[in-house]
Amino acid sequence: MYTFCKQERLCSQKRIDALFQSGHRIMVFPYSIHWQVCPYGTLPEGVPAQVLIATSKRKFHHAVDRNRVKRLTRECYRLHKPTLYQFLTTQNINLVLSINYIHTSILDFHTLNHKFDKITDALIEKIGHLQSNPEA
Repeated sequence: MYTFCKQERLCSQKRIDALFQSGHRIMVFPYSIHWQVCPYGTLPEGVPAQVLIATSKRKFHHAVDRNRVKRLTRECYRLHKPTLYQFLTTQNINLVLSINYIHTSILDFHTLNHKFDKITDALIEKIGHLQSNPEA
């Protein structure tokens, strides 16, 4: 459950385009999260969510810094994934996520981990609201 395998990574260009065109967005500084609910069964078996993790080359000119930010983000996501997966499996839905780091400096792991608590709570709240009010 605490792994982050290849099937959980968002690689499909069609899904990425659909995510940014018709998906929803929430901001929890230093992250901008784009998300979209997919019908159950559209993602690989046993994977209720696929994630794209990105950071800007404009803000971090050196690849070492970009890789560090992405590594920290992946680790935070990996630790908070069971809570999100449990919610998604009880609701019988799939989720496509894009997590973009938008801050100009690298924050420490404890701060980012605390922010992921807020991200997970906000996602669960927004998805629950969307499921109860489908026209919203």
